[in-house]
Amino acid sequence: MRPSWADPTEEVFALRERLYRLLDASFVSEQALQPPSSFSPNVDILATDEQVIMLVEVPGMTRDDLSVQVEDGVVTIAGERNLPDTDGAFHRRERRAGRFSRSFALAYDLDPATVAAKLEDGLLRVSVQRRSAGTQVTVQ
Repeated sequence: MRPSWADPTEEVFALRERLYRLLDASFVSEQALQPPSSFSPNVDILATDEQVIMLVEVPGMTRDDLSVQVEDGVVTIAGERNLPDTDGAFHRRERRAGRFSRSFALAYDLDPATVAAKLEDGLLRVSVQRRSAGTQVTVQ
């Protein structure tokens, strides 16, 4: 019979899940009483040769809730999310609301005149064209 080895990764994940369940059971009532605080949406940044693209998760927000600004190579995305008022007591509240502002200093020479932003299905796509690095001159 061949010896079988336990996968240590699975054991760590199982231990983490047990710990999370224990903490959730211990603190749920305290968390439920606290109002949702401000949040920080997840952002992915992709750079191509021509542009920088930022994908920001903002579910439930509208175009009027968001602003995008580019200045001196820093892209700032700001907004505010409000949750609807509900009657009753929360047993658990994980969605967050409030104001947020995320700024990213990018190591690219960006052209602020080319900023484009599109909101679709809770995902804000911000693209900014990169300025050309100049013209390559051949020495003769």
